[in-house]
Amino acid sequence: MTFFEKIQLIKRVDSLIRRKSTGSAVELAQKLSLSRRCVYNIIDLMKDMDAPIEYCSLRKSFYYKHACEL
Repeated sequence: MTFFEKIQLIKRVDSLIRRKSTGSAVELAQKLSLSRRCVYNIIDLMKDMDAPIEYCSLRKSFYYKHACEL
């Protein structure tokens, strides 16, 4: 995956998180046509960029713990 593709993917995941429509890691992987492992790699990369990403087991969706800008 190129640097540009990673940036585009991060933007897409950010958008889905902000719209509260990620679903579980498996569902997010399906939406992005990626593996579940790749989804976790992107989430970890975003967390390394100080994105306050959490997972709600009740809603089964990723969310931002507080407002942020990547």
